[in-house]
Amino acid sequence: MKPVIEIWKKGRFTYKKIVSDLFTRIIKDASRNAIRFIENTNYTTFLYGERQMNSILAPAFHKHTDAMVLEYPSTRKIGSKNHKARADYYCYCHDGSGKGYRLFVELKSNWQRLPLSKGFNKVNIELYNEACNQIKGLINEIRGKNKAFYSGESIIRASMISIALYTPGTYDKEIDFDEVIKVAANDFTYDTPEMDCNFIALWKIDEETKKELRKHKEWEDDNYTLHGILYVCHIMKPYDTNNKK
Repeated sequence: MKPVIEIWKKGRFTYKKIVSDLFTRIIKDASRNAIRFIENTNYTTFLYGERQMNSILAPAFHKHTDAMVLEYPSTRKIGSKNHKARADYYCYCHDGSGKGYRLFVELKSNWQRLPLSKGFNKVNIELYNEACNQIKGLINEIRGKNKAFYSGESIIRASMISIALYTPGTYDKEIDFDEVIKVAANDFTYDTPEMDCNFIALWKIDEETKKELRKHKEWEDDNYTLHGILYVCHIMKPYDTNNKK
């Protein structure tokens, strides 16, 4: 079954469209992987947490990049000091013209109850902020002792939070997905350019799949309907490896 994906994006700078298009392809394939999992198991185990989300995202990253590794060992700046860290995704890609670029992605994952009468919950906002701060902190990996390794090619850093959208069993109204994207675009907007979300993708689960999931409860007290997965991302401007600052 072909997944239905809605895309929202803003901002124009070098590599923004290239990475946005890459994320669109990755999320479409991840959604196909999710559908395949549901069709064969009637469960959504991939939504349990960040590591489980990798089971549908990692194959898609692998398919649409030239090289990819999970949990890439790196150095991250926290405060004024460097710390050992791991970037969730490190990818090597080509931009279509033959030029290579490197992509770091920090992933978080959580749930969100609908409708969004009070906006996105505090935990989702905090996870998004954490992902943005972690990906910003990789600046010391890029310009530190390994600078020569990264020189000569553009470095793109991006944060991504996947949010499973659900309603309680008693809720029977139609979901306004346009409103979900609108609220997300507002709640994850910041005056700080390095935090402001500039790419959102929403996979809408079809009605047939929803019905099948309702038949097979994953927990004894399970009484909810899953409607889709929202991906809220910030794609940073490319880092110039020739910059000495």
